[in-house]
Amino acid sequence: MIRARCAASLLSVLLLSSFCSSGAAKTHTSAEVLLNERMAAVLLREGRARDAEVAYRDVIRSDPKNADLRDGLGVALMVQGHIRESLEEFDRAVKLDAEKTLYRIHRGMARTQAGRYGEAEEDFSVADSSPSSEDKLDVAINRGRMRQRMGEYSAAEAQFTWAIAREPRSFDALLGRGVARESRGDFAAAAEDYLEAVRLQPKSPDANLRLGLTLVTMKKTALGRRYLERTVELDPSGDAGAKARLLLESTPSS
Repeated sequence: MIRARCAASLLSVLLLSSFCSSGAAKTHTSAEVLLNERMAAVLLREGRARDAEVAYRDVIRSDPKNADLRDGLGVALMVQGHIRESLEEFDRAVKLDAEKTLYRIHRGMARTQAGRYGEAEEDFSVADSSPSSEDKLDVAINRGRMRQRMGEYSAAEAQFTWAIAREPRSFDALLGRGVARESRGDFAAAAEDYLEAVRLQPKSPDANLRLGLTLVTMKKTALGRRYLERTVELDPSGDAGAKARLLLESTPSS
């Protein structure tokens, strides 16, 4: 973690932050702003959302009207579950650059988590007009997640199926469709999606957990337990591992 004090680490040097003993704000050059922005993005990709938040906040002091920085901070906050704060940053990003599709998608995601489904759909509709196939894929996946949260499982499945038709190797779309199918009681079809998701990402605790539970539900207990045991191996101290362990304890081995 980046702390508010001087540290003799490579990361603190690269970030060129203003967290030294005086605590005084430092004005970065344009080159420093670009470097800090890239480092914050790297931290976010590595799953270090809190560190990324600190880095984004630091560089935003020097470039408060940079829409990419506002969007990046919004994502870092959303990942940590700070939805209200993330929405504030996404609003700023969209206000600075209303044409950037990615900002709309991210704000739609945050609005979905806040239960503001009508507003989320507004953002997704704008983003769906993008000529980019990648943007359209993201919109379909996030629309599917929104419909899932709304309890509209068939509509969610349709969105994920659309996404899979355009990108058959989309892990997120396969996992999402599996959840939608499981939610409406089609366990066999859900298991097929989860199995394909596991093939794409064998080390995903969530995919292994969902496949294991679905197989156990279908009375394929021995096979289901194998995936639950794999989940525990992959995520021994995490939430998925804890759920798998509980299921194993409550499911007879034969």
